[in-house]
Amino acid sequence: MMVYPHLEEAYPLWGYGLLGIGLYGWLMIKSWFSKPKIPLVGVRSRFEARLISNFRFYKDAENILLEGHTNFKDKIFQFMRADTDMLVLPSKYVSEMRMLPSTVASPTVAHAYNLMGSHTNMNIILRNNLHFRTLQLKLTPNLNFLTAPMQEELNYAIEKELPDCEDWVTIKPYHSILKLVARISARIFLGLSLCRNENWLKISTEFTENVFVSLVVLRLFPLWTHYFLSWLLPSMYRGHRYIRNAKKLLVPEIQRRRQASAAGKPSTKNSNLLSWMMEIASEAEGDAASLAHLEVVMSLASIHTSQMNAVHVLYDLVARPEYITPIRDEIREVSKEDGAWMKWEKPSFTKLRKLDSFMRESQRFNPPSLLSMHRVMMQNHQFADGTVIPRNAHVSMAVNAIQNDPEVTPEPETFDGLRYYKLRQQDCESHLHQFSTTQEKILNFGHGANSCPGRFFASLEIKIILVRLIMDYDYKFPDGKGRPENLKAHEFIFPNSEGELLMRRRSASERLAI
Repeated sequence: MMVYPHLEEAYPLWGYGLLGIGLYGWLMIKSWFSKPKIPLVGVRSRFEARLISNFRFYKDAENILLEGHTNFKDKIFQFMRADTDMLVLPSKYVSEMRMLPSTVASPTVAHAYNLMGSHTNMNIILRNNLHFRTLQLKLTPNLNFLTAPMQEELNYAIEKELPDCEDWVTIKPYHSILKLVARISARIFLGLSLCRNENWLKISTEFTENVFVSLVVLRLFPLWTHYFLSWLLPSMYRGHRYIRNAKKLLVPEIQRRRQASAAGKPSTKNSNLLSWMMEIASEAEGDAASLAHLEVVMSLASIHTSQMNAVHVLYDLVARPEYITPIRDEIREVSKEDGAWMKWEKPSFTKLRKLDSFMRESQRFNPPSLLSMHRVMMQNHQFADGTVIPRNAHVSMAVNAIQNDPEVTPEPETFDGLRYYKLRQQDCESHLHQFSTTQEKILNFGHGANSCPGRFFASLEIKIILVRLIMDYDYKFPDGKGRPENLKAHEFIFPNSEGELLMRRRSASERLAI
């Protein structure tokens, strides 16, 4: 029964369709005219459907951001994602942005939103900054103490995960290095008692992969569809299951450690991220289930960055074999000074300036993301030049386009593995241009107080792995094949997961003394 039968006579079904199209068009026109006049990139027309322009960004983000940076170098521009309009700030605002407190411009809210936190179990980072404080106050200051356990775990991981390759053997570096990184990270995050638990290793690696599958898919569709899509994506179900399994595994361990501490039985074996979080957590932050959840989230950040960077470096070294000999010679020089590899401490790895330079150049060509310095504005803010950024705006910077500007990096199209090594030879610049250092136009790790707190750990972890892989094995691409092409989705760049290398163990006299 029609409540308003006269409408059925006045408006047949095609009439409702026209009414809907008209309403959609009116809303689009209204939204465009009501928006601030900020240049828009990545669209063919202001009336183009958002889904189309969003899909274009998914496929071609690098060129879209490069277009924006080239045409509007000192101005704000924007592009449309299905879930938001992203404002891209020029680098001239870096110094001001880095000084803004989180109450004005929040990186945490931006990260949670970018990772679709309400659907991917990442919103736990919004509860407090315990993870950030633990990395800053505990992990980074203890890296020298943690170097030996990381080396021990790599020795174990190599025996466990890499093939016995006296002759050429085909490997997929993405998967092989993932296993090495996961085991080393687990040793530092959980300690020896749990780091070799196969259930945890599965959780820490596959949770990461499922989060990125979920967010790449969700980003293709409007925000209002995400709730429904989250019920359909298998990666969502798996992500929730991994969090539940992590709590089942870690909550009893947290309780055990608390009981041991209360009984006055502290152990040096508990000098790891989980115990440090327990130590500095406030009463409100110390819930065992929340700590277990946070451990999974922190493993995502650690494994994701270290694994990808290490794979890219290995691919780039094999593609440019002329760099292998000088890097190996540098490693031998450090061995002569500091002894066998297992005697190395963190300062030993800082001496590897050629390797560090190659890592940074590899990252310039293969950044984990084309965007960084993400912030969600918690209130209106006016920059010194009078530009106003409104509350709720999501802002970022096109870090790869900025770094590869010829004014920042001369001949950016040329891969120079010793580029930053040579820059560090200049007066008063030996402490600059390192893989883990940030600068106003080198922003892969952000810049300022909110820059990535785990970058020093990541740098050390990558070097520990690469030194062994470079010294102990030879590599080449399969016949007729070159460097595997990267995979790209939205602003993310991933090493090719199915790319192959041939690997062969070097003779005992050439390998690293351990």
